[in-house]
Amino acid sequence: MAFDFGIVILTLVIGALIAVLVWSLTKKSSESSTKGKSEKAAGGKKDGKKSSGAQSKPAKKKPAVAISKDSKSTFTHSWLLTSLKGHTGAITDMDFSANGKHLATCAEDRSLMLWKLNFGRLDSTVMELNMKDIRTVRAHVQYDSATLIRWSPDSKALLTVRALGNNIEIYKVLKKPEAGGLPSVQVSHAFEKTREADLLAIDVASTGRFIMTCTPKNELDVLDLKGNLLASVITNQMETYSAKISPDGRFVATSGFTPEVKVWEVVFSRSGEFEKLNRAFELSGHTSGIYSFDYSPDSGRMVTISKDGTWRLYNTNIDYRQGQLATLVVSGKWKSEGNEPARVALAPDGRVVAIGSNCSLYIYSTANAELLAHIPDIHAAPITRLRFDSTSRFILTTGDKYVRVFHNVPGFKIAAADLEVKLRKATGQALKERCQIQLKEAKALVELFNARN
Repeated sequence: MAFDFGIVILTLVIGALIAVLVWSLTKKSSESSTKGKSEKAAGGKKDGKKSSGAQSKPAKKKPAVAISKDSKSTFTHSWLLTSLKGHTGAITDMDFSANGKHLATCAEDRSLMLWKLNFGRLDSTVMELNMKDIRTVRAHVQYDSATLIRWSPDSKALLTVRALGNNIEIYKVLKKPEAGGLPSVQVSHAFEKTREADLLAIDVASTGRFIMTCTPKNELDVLDLKGNLLASVITNQMETYSAKISPDGRFVATSGFTPEVKVWEVVFSRSGEFEKLNRAFELSGHTSGIYSFDYSPDSGRMVTISKDGTWRLYNTNIDYRQGQLATLVVSGKWKSEGNEPARVALAPDGRVVAIGSNCSLYIYSTANAELLAHIPDIHAAPITRLRFDSTSRFILTTGDKYVRVFHNVPGFKIAAADLEVKLRKATGQALKERCQIQLKEAKALVELFNARN
């Protein structure tokens, strides 16, 4: 029995060892199979073709991101008249001709474009324009692109600044013989490069007597129409942000890192000879640098926008030689969005101020600094240029490859209120009739946009 019992014990031990060995081998095989399936499902990290195939799905999302960034092409708003489409690169500058018939733009796509928008034909029944209603002419900047563009006072030439060359290039604007035809644009000549630092501003006096240029390094130059230097001054603003000639062609002003706008008078003799660039006056009151400024058409008002979070409207209809100082008319706060420089524009009729902050447009009353409107996300990039047309009916913005043209609805409403007051005070029959016609049109526009909203 002892012998038989030992045999049983030995048999059980051997059986247990065999069972453990079989279980171990089975588990190892199962893990190996699971790992193989996992690697096969993953496409194999060491297999170049499979790895590439595994990344193909995320790659399909890239066009969707691009489309999202370009979704500003489908931007809509009840006040939007039209979006000017034609440039394929970011628009760097725009300017209206003195006669108000054409808008000129330049862009990083190495092109200039003239736009005939027929603003004068719009009335209260025409609220939108499409590209079929807009006539355009395109010109190319050879081997370069333009960063700035300005019309000559007679609307017969365009002055541009070449990005790489950093010099002024002149284009002739030639009218076509047929009535109403769009002009053609041809390169005429270029000025020699005068500054190493990039030109941040260029302007032409309405009198046709001089050209102004300025760099961020505070170098303000006054040139004759042939590009010869007449005078130069250092603005002493640490860094200059903006420079413009007044609409009357008498003054040049600059703003920058320091909290004031500096104004110089460009003095000519009675015979038309240049005499001097004379320091005139300044706009003070801000506590930080001034991003930009704008004039009223008669140069009697100037508006500024500062890093200190305020905008200010000044009376500049003064005789500085008699010691008169520019005085504050109204001041308001504006909302800063991001760290990009803000832009400001004063409506020609003086009723509203427009501010471009990052990608948003803000409109304020010049009577009491009240915020009248806020239109967000207009462009895919921060607003770089902001202008009113000569009638104050439209506001134009750009920051990407489109120009947005908005109806100045807040201006319409203020105009209607002003005309009602004017009509009550009118004494002559002719004045009353004129006010009645203007008031009727203004009210019709307001009613149309009220119905849209």
